[in-house]
Amino acid sequence: MTERIGIVVDSTADFPPGMVEALGLHMVPIHIVIDGKDYLHGVSIGNEQVIEAMQAEREVHTSPPIPSEYADVLEDLLTRYDRLISLHVSQELSNCYTSVQQAIKLMYDDAAERVFPIDTRTCTAGQALIVKRAAEMLQGGVALDDLLHDVEFFKSNSSLYFTVDNLYWLKRAGRLNFFSSILGGMLDIKPVIGLRKGQLVPLTKHRGHDAALASIAEQAHEDYRRHRGECEIWIAHAAAEDKRDQLLTELEREMPTAVDGIRTAEIGPTITAHAGPGCIALSVMPT
Repeated sequence: MTERIGIVVDSTADFPPGMVEALGLHMVPIHIVIDGKDYLHGVSIGNEQVIEAMQAEREVHTSPPIPSEYADVLEDLLTRYDRLISLHVSQELSNCYTSVQQAIKLMYDDAAERVFPIDTRTCTAGQALIVKRAAEMLQGGVALDDLLHDVEFFKSNSSLYFTVDNLYWLKRAGRLNFFSSILGGMLDIKPVIGLRKGQLVPLTKHRGHDAALASIAEQAHEDYRRHRGECEIWIAHAAAEDKRDQLLTELEREMPTAVDGIRTAEIGPTITAHAGPGCIALSVMPT
């Protein structure tokens, strides 16, 4: 009898519309706290409300589900599945992975043998791409051990690049300290930021969005050539349709044969609460 395997994911992963349902994913919402009031990503709050709160300079922050919340979700799912793969945002950016590890210790004895938590070492579109590929592999009948092996390959060979509209939001969220050596205190700089082994890394800095988006397109093209065109490219943005369209134009200039296959998604309230409205990210993952 074929094992029933389910996939759990944090709401830090941003998917194109309808894909979560189509892939049968189980998303655990992150807490969004505004002026001390707790909301759940995608359940009791959406991007529009978070952006309005940020622009009004209200106090906005996020917190991961506590271990007992994860335990409740996992125990319920284990009544329907034999095993679970739980794919989480980089533990360098959030405590979700740590929280689910603690949750497993709260559960019954065989939980550790049935739940496989994974730190994807990425977020937003990068995390979503890994989750999508894992779900497709399961649907294709790939064995669990082979899937776990391939997920490690995707983690090591995927890229994520993003830029923000205003560094004020990263600074306010406490994510700006590592930029001090390159920014010189100038909050009008538009950096291109990458993820390396799950950590935020400044890659380039620019004056103006045009140069930053062109730089992201150039780096995506380098990845595209490195993978010999055998890769998926996703774009995610937070209320930044203009930048999305401009980035697609830059990508068409860099690699015209790849543009038709690029998928786009909206960055959800969890990432928006840290990066701010106007953030745009691009992820490349080998196929």
